[in-house]
Amino acid sequence: MSVEIPTELQPQIAAAIARGNYANEQELVSDILRVTVPVLDQYQQLRKDVEDSFSELRNGKLKEADFIAMRQKIVDEHDELGNRR
Repeated sequence: MSVEIPTELQPQIAAAIARGNYANEQELVSDILRVTVPVLDQYQQLRKDVEDSFSELRNGKLKEADFIAMRQKIVDEHDELGNRR
């Protein structure tokens, strides 16, 4: 596989190799992909979850949260030091 690196990124790639962090461009790109692919997968899952939530909201499947009541419940369940009663 052949990949063309944008001109504006080439100095960073050359610097990483010059510092001895990577032996060559292939090693650098492989390392970047190993780190990036799982993050992109998580991002896609998050996007799907948000889209699903908006769909549920539009379809009336979600109810509005009562944050004041939630806070009071937490306060009631804990003592002054935050320990559970």
